Amino acid sequence: MHAVKRSRIITLIVIAVLLLTATIVVLRADKLAEQMATEQVMKVAAEQQIPLSWSDLHVRLLHGSVQVDSLMVELNLPDSATGDTTRIALKVSEIGIGRIHWLSLLRQRVVRLDRVRINDASVMLNKSNDKTQLNLDSLYLTAHDICYNLQDSTLTYNDSVYHLQLSNLDFTSDDGLFRATVGSLATEDAGCIVLKDIAGGNTDKKEEHAVKMGKQEVTWSRFHLSQVRTSPLNIIRMALAKEVKIDTVTIEGPSTEIYYDAQFPPKEPYPMPQQSLAAVEMPLLINHLNASLGVLHVAVTMDGKNVGLLDLKKTRARVADISNTPGSTMKAKLTTHIGGGEVNVATNMTLNKQCSLTYNAEIKELKGRDLLSLTKPLLGVEVNCNFHNISTNCKGDSKNMSGTFCVRYDSLSVHLDEHGPMKDLASLAWLVNPLASVVLYNRNPRNDHEEPATFEVSAEYDPMQPFPAYFIAIIGDGIVQSILPFGLGKGMLQKKKK
Repeated sequence: MHAVKRSRIITLIVIAVLLLTATIVVLRADKLAEQMATEQVMKVAAEQQIPLSWSDLHVRLLHGSVQVDSLMVELNLPDSATGDTTRIALKVSEIGIGRIHWLSLLRQRVVRLDRVRINDASVMLNKSNDKTQLNLDSLYLTAHDICYNLQDSTLTYNDSVYHLQLSNLDFTSDDGLFRATVGSLATEDAGCIVLKDIAGGNTDKKEEHAVKMGKQEVTWSRFHLSQVRTSPLNIIRMALAKEVKIDTVTIEGPSTEIYYDAQFPPKEPYPMPQQSLAAVEMPLLINHLNASLGVLHVAVTMDGKNVGLLDLKKTRARVADISNTPGSTMKAKLTTHIGGGEVNVATNMTLNKQCSLTYNAEIKELKGRDLLSLTKPLLGVEVNCNFHNISTNCKGDSKNMSGTFCVRYDSLSVHLDEHGPMKDLASLAWLVNPLASVVLYNRNPRNDHEEPATFEVSAEYDPMQPFPAYFIAIIGDGIVQSILPFGLGKGMLQKKKK
């Protein structure tokens, strides 16, 4: 009996000794692995001249986990052509690898990782010769099922399971005249990218922007977006494939301010939208873009002194099939409100050599007084009128556009400011003001029992003017024909332009 007990005690002691020995071996092996990993990484960093450092490296061979604490990398990348140096500083509180499959590494030369996690990383980028700057306070990234073949340098991963979150991104352009901030970016709902609290725009005074940009026609802007959301997508896959393919992008914002300064001529022609898309080198496809803006505040100046103002409210835009594939057609619809009037615009633009397009617009219940804050400072023109319905349908390309125009209006009165900013119009004030109520058509249709007159309208594309001016010219041609008798308004705007 005592012999049996003694045998059991000896067995337990042997097992304890074996476990202790195994534990010591494993811990020793972990230390050796940490030392070897440190030496190899530092060797590569020295060869590549990468200033790399960390506080702790933990290797657990038994379950294949690796953890790096307090990692820091700082790079200075010189540009021999410009003499500029880009400084990049990366700090990571923790990098954790959930499990490394050592058998795959030893037998197949394949690195298999169950999970890689980056906790609380910060990034700082700046340049020595300009004001380009990027700051990112906090970044978290988790990726799953990563596999890298050392023999053929092939990387695969589970592209449906990952998580990215960053906070407080701040970007400044190289000239210092533009800055943007992002409150947060995160992946939600199986890969949806959600950006919140985005603000940005030009940093200088809007009245000085044209001069700072080299005395040219410019657009100054500031914006605040509450949210930008995409449908499910994978950033890593798009980055590796070097393509942008997104089903839906939704943009929501309370306010945007635009200041268009045309006191100086533009230095370069404005491209058609199709030409801008064709210039994008990587494959691009966005199936749906939906934008919603609470208030779009637009200011326009022609001389740098007199400023016309217009507030567009409840603006909704929907764009489909944004692509740089030849032959594709982008479809856009816009709805906005000016005062009590509603504006609806629809256009299709085909990506071909002609830059073919169709244009349809309808404006309902717009009051002339709602436009006074724009027309009076810019043109010195006061128009009081009830525009009940304006509609136009046109086809065109990068040379000209033509179609039909019809406006139903009444109670028209026009007054020209004899001291207005447009000298040509101001010089006609003495003639127009006393005769306008007699000469101009006061309404369309002319009589209650008639249909409103429809006119043929046209406009020539001017690449030295912003693209929206192409559409506005069609409406201007139609309105001039509608109010002038005996066909005097036909082609007037085109003749004036020439």
